[in-house]
Amino acid sequence: MPITCRKCRSANAEVYIPYARLSLCPKCFLDFYVRRVKRTIEDFSMFTEDLTVGVAISGGKDSAALLHALHHAYPNLRLVALHVNLGIPKYSAHCQGKVEELAKMLDVELHVFNLYKELKIRIGDFEKTIFKKKICSACGTIKRHIFEELARKTKVDVLATGHNLDDVAGIMFNNFLYGHWDQLIRLKPVLPPLMEGFAVKVKPLIRISENENLLYCLYADVSFREIGCPYSKGTSAKKRTKDFNNLSKNNPYFRHQVLNRFLELIPMLENIHPKTVLVKCQVCGFPSSGSICAFCKRVLLVKNTIDNDLVV
Repeated sequence: MPITCRKCRSANAEVYIPYARLSLCPKCFLDFYVRRVKRTIEDFSMFTEDLTVGVAISGGKDSAALLHALHHAYPNLRLVALHVNLGIPKYSAHCQGKVEELAKMLDVELHVFNLYKELKIRIGDFEKTIFKKKICSACGTIKRHIFEELARKTKVDVLATGHNLDDVAGIMFNNFLYGHWDQLIRLKPVLPPLMEGFAVKVKPLIRISENENLLYCLYADVSFREIGCPYSKGTSAKKRTKDFNNLSKNNPYFRHQVLNRFLELIPMLENIHPKTVLVKCQVCGFPSSGSICAFCKRVLLVKNTIDNDLVV
């Protein structure tokens, strides 16, 4: 016998939200999702509607769901979609195509940074460097910097990323195990600008699971990438996610419990953990803990490697 939606009491339920104990029809699920995003933004005072919000959109389901949900939650909010083309054969063109399709559907302004056109490097070039087995790490550094750069160029006040509940809770748990306290603090829902002139960074999906993002995209007919990154297979992040999933298998509240406990812990960590003194990078002028930032070091490393290959 079909289960009736707990909200509208008329349509058949197709989605079950374990932590909320709700069986919902597609329409009520979409409403639930958008309200939850909006509630998270309000609870953490992420932004107000008079600001301009840039969304770091990769082409994946999480950032695609975020852009679409923000568009519906705040119809008067000025949204700007920001995308980085990493120069990965087939994959990057596919991702950019999905981003362009979504931006056009929502009539949202889109800005694309093409890594090869702008810097004459591709993420795959890191295979020739010491980052051969840690391309995801190098890629993360590259993307974070470029999204900051795009945010400055487009003059957005807030930069929103698609970090979901599974991402954040898993990374928090991992950082706790290895004592990476500075990285744990960086996982806050709202991060103030690193320096004057930079955007506030927020995570509106911090309470929403990866599966909910997938369902939202499917029910709302949101286009997202259909192929995986060739460099993400077998990474430590994938293994960490698998271990974390095993821990939460029989407890639908586990991820929320981890998130809530660590959010309570972060203010204490901020009081005892010394803040890193930031200076301007001598190459790009962005905030850095040293004379040259991690982004510029990696770009220089790749370019030197490419130049040496050409000489040989």
